[in-house]
Amino acid sequence: MSRRLAAIFAADIAGYFALMVADEAATLASLRRFRAEIFGPAVAGARGRIVKNMGDGWLVEFNSAADAVSCAIQVQDRLADDGTMRLRIGIHIGDVTHEDEDVFGDGVNVAARLEALADPGGVMISGPAYTSLDGALRPSFDDAGERMLKHIARPLRLWARAAPRRRGAAAPAPAGGNLSRRSFPRLGLQPGATADPRTEIREMAEALTSDPGVYPGAVRWLNAETAERAPEAAYSLVSSFCARGDRLRFESRLTAPDGALIWSEKFDGDLADGFEWRDRVGEEAAAAVAGLILDEEDARLSGIPPEDLTAEQCLLAGMMARRSFHQDSSEAALALYARAIERDPSLVEAHAQAIACVLAGRTCGFSGGFERYYALLPEWEAAARRFARQLPHLDLSLAIADFMHSRAVAPLNRTIADLLRRAPFDTDVLFYAGWASIWSGDPAAALKCFARRRRLRPFGPNLVALHGGCATALLLLGDDEEAIRHAKQGLELTDGFLTLFSVIASASAHLGRQAEAEAAMAAHMRLIPGDSISARRAVSDYGGSLGGARYFEGLRRAGMPE
Repeated sequence: MSRRLAAIFAADIAGYFALMVADEAATLASLRRFRAEIFGPAVAGARGRIVKNMGDGWLVEFNSAADAVSCAIQVQDRLADDGTMRLRIGIHIGDVTHEDEDVFGDGVNVAARLEALADPGGVMISGPAYTSLDGALRPSFDDAGERMLKHIARPLRLWARAAPRRRGAAAPAPAGGNLSRRSFPRLGLQPGATADPRTEIREMAEALTSDPGVYPGAVRWLNAETAERAPEAAYSLVSSFCARGDRLRFESRLTAPDGALIWSEKFDGDLADGFEWRDRVGEEAAAAVAGLILDEEDARLSGIPPEDLTAEQCLLAGMMARRSFHQDSSEAALALYARAIERDPSLVEAHAQAIACVLAGRTCGFSGGFERYYALLPEWEAAARRFARQLPHLDLSLAIADFMHSRAVAPLNRTIADLLRRAPFDTDVLFYAGWASIWSGDPAAALKCFARRRRLRPFGPNLVALHGGCATALLLLGDDEEAIRHAKQGLELTDGFLTLFSVIASASAHLGRQAEAEAAMAAHMRLIPGDSISARRAVSDYGGSLGGARYFEGLRRAGMPE
């Protein structure tokens, strides 16, 4: 018998008996699909352990409330479009006792009571669980007041997340307004298996073989789905997992739609390293697969005449073109976004990407050929406002545009809080919320957004700017060494992103490394000749924060003119 503090997640299927009476075969098929494609991968991805399976309900143990809540939100969001099944989920953090593969204690009892109070599709958590969450997850919950729970001596404050709105329940968009993704590449994830009877080995195998698809919405340009056989005209990722004693081996193989081998890799580890090894391997495999598919699609689309590209293909090509964050690559991306908007004016994602790209160019001080896109920005903004609340990161891009016009911090912060509540796992929202928090003078909040974004998607076209965002936030907070480290990681990917050089210049100056500061400033000036502190301040004064003043002082010491 052992006792420890844990986060307990209790879930059951709402109306399960009625579903079985109405259509037993269809309900059981839906349940099997849910466990294989949604519940199992989400639990494994959050490093949970299923301690009890009641057929129509589960008890799952997590190391932290943040992991439990992350898993719950992912499960409910993925079930939002399911026509047959809805879950109620309750989460509490408390003492639990383990005995004979079972778990008992107040943590379990309270979680079960909370699950019964949750709405179908919703999540109910206790006050102790809520206080353990970071700033990116807390906005997802509303204060549900204090309640007396059966067999609990004192009232407990509860926090509730309502069921996500099902697609189709919102006001209809103009024709073609939703991104159909039909022109985007497809990836079939063929689940691996292991004959090892040990529970921890089977759970690790399930987690590793599903990691590239745990967050299917995280990679917008990739349609990933778990299937025993790869879909037609799709990339295929086949994985296997084996264990010999405490030695582990994970093998993964990526093939092109025509069957040609693109990549294969073996990862060896030790059971004692457990979670750390699994996290590292899962991240490396997912990043490799996404990067290779991105390169393959880049080559494929570059061979298609521009006039033959669909609107969605233009969008995808634009996202890939922007990866280096050079001015010329940003201009190439905007030309493709403009073509996508012209061909399908209701392609919401194209508006979002175009506006974000222009705003990024403004912060970098791009000029010359970029001026024509500054001129287009008001037109794109006006057109995009028709799609309010249809795409969270479009709403955030528009809020950032408004902030750059007005410098009003409060409306931007309200939008950030609202969007982190509506879409806490949208990696684009987390990315832009991080940068918006920097510009509004809250670098600590920015780092939380960037950290969650990196955990959900440690790859993608915005990786350079992610390093730049982390570096900037750290500089504003006074952590110069870490700021330089992140900036140098970005420089391994590109030499064209202005922020990386300005951060190194300012941070090095604060550290007294004048030669390094002046070298970085020279590189900055090669990208934007004649740049000045007043020009930088005109782009953003970082909400008038002390961190912003520190940034500008470092640039001044590095040799940037007033």
